[in-house]
Amino acid sequence: MTILIFILVLLVTVLVHEWGHFFIARKSGMIVDEFGFGIPPRIFSWKKGETTYSINALPIGGFVKIAGEDGLEQTAPVEKQFESKPWYLKSAVLVAGVICNILLAIVLFTAAYAIGMPVASDHGTATVVSVVANSPSAKSGLAVGDTISSVSVGATTLTSDITTEALHEAIVKNAGPVTVQYKHLGSLHTTSITPTGNKITRIIGLAIEPVVQQRLSLWQSFKTAVSETYTTSGEIFTTLASLFAGIFHHNSAASSLVGPVGLAQEVGSAASIGFTYLLAFTAAISVNLAVINIMPFPALDGGRLVVVLLEAITRRKFSKNTVNIIHAIGFLLLLLLMVILTIGDIRRLF
Repeated sequence: MTILIFILVLLVTVLVHEWGHFFIARKSGMIVDEFGFGIPPRIFSWKKGETTYSINALPIGGFVKIAGEDGLEQTAPVEKQFESKPWYLKSAVLVAGVICNILLAIVLFTAAYAIGMPVASDHGTATVVSVVANSPSAKSGLAVGDTISSVSVGATTLTSDITTEALHEAIVKNAGPVTVQYKHLGSLHTTSITPTGNKITRIIGLAIEPVVQQRLSLWQSFKTAVSETYTTSGEIFTTLASLFAGIFHHNSAASSLVGPVGLAQEVGSAASIGFTYLLAFTAAISVNLAVINIMPFPALDGGRLVVVLLEAITRRKFSKNTVNIIHAIGFLLLLLLMVILTIGDIRRLF
């Protein structure tokens, strides 16, 4: 189920991004040769009008192939190719995907808060918000979204104000296993967990927060959505800046990054907390996709936008072969990063 939800989340965020490119390209009089979801090899495809629509093997991206985007072609009318259009239309096509992702995020955040978002509150229900992979809690069967009725450790029993801090204090002060009574999908369960470590380092790999459903009016939901989108964008830019700094000085930003496997796990955890939380998490992924794509890195929308703007400013065309080679190198570096992050995800599982 987690894999299906993960693919659905990617399908929504990626297709909205690529639809932005597709829509503006078509409105600008350009021929779109292919609209694809996933990274080739192609699984199947169909053609409608001038465009081939394809489903590809690796569901971790998507693309829109516009005639003339890598230089003028012989197979399409010159006036309908990307390369022949003025710089402002090229720029509009390149930023359209980013704009669509931002708009999608605002819509999803608005829906989440209008329906009812789970948020931390002193008067909320004790809820599992994180379970460390391969920890004693994970092995006991506890999962994100489970609600905690009581926790017993030695002479200490917690039935109210159950938080990560209170749980840690009880574990440190008492020896022996931790008995947790909890609800999973409406069914009551009891499990015994043996902490790892000694004395103050005793842990079970569980984070608990009091959670309550917060429902806002449609207008308040929209304002909160805009604020959340803005804040999330700023946090992503800060993380990326820390990541680039970490190339020269090791920091935690790089180690906190996840690849497709890790993202799939996080999507599954978000879905476990609730539908609205999944909506908000999808919105955050959409913002991530927007911010990353606008970065001035080869092969990304931002990198291509830099070339278009430089050509407009200098009033000269760059060598398409050179530009294509630079973008190809950028794409290979992005694939390499994806592989490295995936290896890191797998290592964290074992």
